[in-house]
Amino acid sequence: MEAISRLVEPELVVEVGSDVAQAAGGWRHPARRHRARSDHSPADLPRRLTPR
Repeated sequence: MEAISRLVEPELVVEVGSDVAQAAGGWRHPARRHRARSDHSPADLPRRLTPR
């Protein structure tokens, strides 16, 4: 199955936690959302223009 990706307009900045552990070709643990960052807006952060 091929993954489909599309660009969306950012509306919220959140802080996430993750690790680099991998198993069987995928991430071992999912990223975890810590908190919304009301002190930042999406315009404050660099944008990635091409999907991975």
